[in-house]
Amino acid sequence: MPITSVVSPFEYCDIVTSTTHKSLRGPRGGIIFYRRGPKPRRQGFVLNHGDDSTYDFEEKINFALYPSLQGGPHNNHIAALAIALKQVATPEYKAYMQQVKRNAQALAIALLRRKCRLVTDGTDNHLLLWDITALGLI
Repeated sequence: MPITSVVSPFEYCDIVTSTTHKSLRGPRGGIIFYRRGPKPRRQGFVLNHGDDSTYDFEEKINFALYPSLQGGPHNNHIAALAIALKQVATPEYKAYMQQVKRNAQALAIALLRRKCRLVTDGTDNHLLLWDITALGLI
């Protein structure tokens, strides 16, 4: 199976979230990306229902996290995330992720050969969804 790229969600979503401790190999936590600035006008779409024509996610997300959820800055966490994001931008990380995908595809093929049912009949990324109900497990 060839290694394929997944379409970036940033073109389609106003808010994108991810964990930082799994694929990024960073500290346990999450990261939130959100749109800022004026909302684009697209023919045929009503993007806002009021007079405000700019995205208003920043203040709401920041307040929900601090002080509401996080409670304070954790400098060691911030430093660990900065290092993880720096590593993600390297060719070595790209090669690592391509190998992770190949490993997942090899596992998918091996499971399919053993008559296991994968919900998507394989994988294009690092995830497999194995239907184990045929084994009597729920």
